[in-house]
Formats: sequence, C-alpha cells, structure tokens
Amino acid sequence: MTLTRYFASTAIAAAAALFAPQAAQALCAEPNGPEPGMYENVDSDTRSITRMRVEFVCGSERTQNPDGSGTIRHGADPHWRIWLWGSCSPTDCEWGATRANMMERGAYLYGHYDQGFAERDVQVFPEGDDRLRLRIRSRYDDDRSARTSVNIMELR
Repeated sequence: MTLTRYFASTAIAAAAALFAPQAAQALCAEPNGPEPGMYENVDSDTRSITRMRVEFVCGSERTQNPDGSGTIRHGADPHWRIWLWGSCSPTDCEWGATRANMMERGAYLYGHYDQGFAERDVQVFPEGDDRLRLRIRSRYDDDRSARTSVNIMELR
C-alpha cells in the first residue's frame, strides 16, 4: 500500500466514524425532586410503611420476562416510580410499584395504589436533607373509615 493510499483510506475511515449515526441518548434529564434510592422509616418499630424506593424513569424501560429475557419499551414518557413495603410478619409486604407524578411545580410526588380492599393516595414531600415525608390516605371498601398515616423516611 502506498503512503498516499494509506492516508486517503485513513481519512475516509475517520470521516465515516465522525459522521456515523450515534446511539440514541436520553432526551430527558432528571428533574428536581427527591433523591432516587431506598428509604427506610426512621421509626424502626413502625407498624406502617417500613421501606420506600423512589426512582425517575427517563425514556425507555426494560422489563423482565418470565423466561428470563428482557423487553425494552421505547417511548415511555418520563415519570417517577415509587415502591412501598408495609410492616408484616415475618417479612415486610411489598406493595409493588406505582407511577408517581410531580405535583404543584415540584412540591411533592403523587401516586395511587388500588389494592382491591383499599385505595391509597400516596404523597411524598421533601423533609430536609436525605429525608422524605410519606403521607398515605387510605379509603376502604368496607365500613372502616378513611385514615391518613404520615411517616418520615430516610435515604439509606
């Protein structure tokens, strides 16, 4: 290979790499809101919510299929997700995940659980550094009256 051909092929390869389509980048940024992560109730003897996980979902979502493979769903709109665990024995009861939206221009997150026997409105407020105030209003489908619980959760 002549020196001229070498430089020409190198220049063509460099130009191709420079203008090649790049992998899609996330088109959203995590907004102001709670620090994503796992939170625990500051009251270790609570009979209410023991743990809470908060995350921000930006764009595509990956889900686990029963056969172990994964599925990627593209185009999901950016949103928050909350998981809750309630005090149960011998281990905590996972409530599962629910979608949450930022309300009142970033004042708090709001999510909703429909557990069949009860519907629960969940609000998550900032409560100082590494702490969140979790307020849950529960409405039952039997003769029990609605109730509200408030817990302080700390990032772990």
